Amino acid sequence: MFDRTCRFRAGLLAAWLAAGVAGCTPPAPLPRSPERLPDAVVFRYRAPAARVVQVAGSWQGNAFLRGREWSRDTRVGSMQDPDRDGVWELRVPLGPGRYEYAFLVDGTFWEADPANPERLPDGRGGTRSLLIVP
Repeated sequence: MFDRTCRFRAGLLAAWLAAGVAGCTPPAPLPRSPERLPDAVVFRYRAPAARVVQVAGSWQGNAFLRGREWSRDTRVGSMQDPDRDGVWELRVPLGPGRYEYAFLVDGTFWEADPANPERLPDGRGGTRSLLIVP
């Protein structure tokens, strides 16, 4: 009886695991970010459920790292998702230099670029992404 019960439970467990694994889809690859083009840099961030995604950086015209406060209504560096595939993009003309940046999602969630391994501490226990344009 014990052997038959154990085999039954093992069979149920195997079927449950197989169903769970078969139903899983691999995560989508990270979008290429930042992508350096001859005349600009394209920042991309995957956030299918987001309503507003912004990129905040240390370049001219983007005040985030210059000590000013941001709010939910800040639109400097607003990214777009015109094809509604969940990947937000912004093209920024950047000359040679060293730039720090982070993404702000729906005015509440800050994240360094998951597709860019280059990081710096943000001074608050988190990190910012680092981009060097030669």
